[in-house]
Amino acid sequence: MQTTLSNTLFGLAAGMFCLLASAQSVEQAGDEAGMAMPPEMQAMMEAFEQAAKPGPQHAMLAESVGDWSATVSMWMDPSAPPEVSSAEVTRKLELNGRVVEEYWQGSMMGQPFTGIGRTGYDNVTGRYWSTWTDNMSTAVMIMYGDYDADAETFTFHGDYVDPMSKQKVTTRSVLTTPEEGKEVMTMYEMHDGQEIRTMQIEMQRK
Repeated sequence: MQTTLSNTLFGLAAGMFCLLASAQSVEQAGDEAGMAMPPEMQAMMEAFEQAAKPGPQHAMLAESVGDWSATVSMWMDPSAPPEVSSAEVTRKLELNGRVVEEYWQGSMMGQPFTGIGRTGYDNVTGRYWSTWTDNMSTAVMIMYGDYDADAETFTFHGDYVDPMSKQKVTTRSVLTTPEEGKEVMTMYEMHDGQEIRTMQIEMQRK
């Protein structure tokens, strides 16, 4: 399965590369012959270039790169005090400025915890995206979100399948920056038609 997935992803990437290479070859040949590139080929090249080009949204994400300390509060029961743990987080800029990857090391529920998150911005859809994997699950959580410049707030929406009920649980996470060098992420989940707070992460830049 992993090999099939890898081959599929490689095939998609290779296909896109070949299309661009073909378009560039046509452009070069046209230049040498004094001919203009066909409009549809030119449009394709421009579309792919704009889709791949890092922009101001990627630059904003890059501002979070560095080392952070995190305090994690989790509510298993909304009426009870949260379980509090800590983690160390390192964020790096990858893929030539297109993606921020973060690596978490800490503890959760008395067990060692490791997590990997990736966040980017899709020029084509005009939305932010985020993925999360960790050593306490074999699943991947995928969320899509937007940035409110007036409120300086990111809001992401996603879902996951609950291991006990096997039912999908919808989530909403809100990320704010109350001051320089600090972040607060609050996650909410829908249960029985009611949205409840299940997690809050307070981040402090080292």
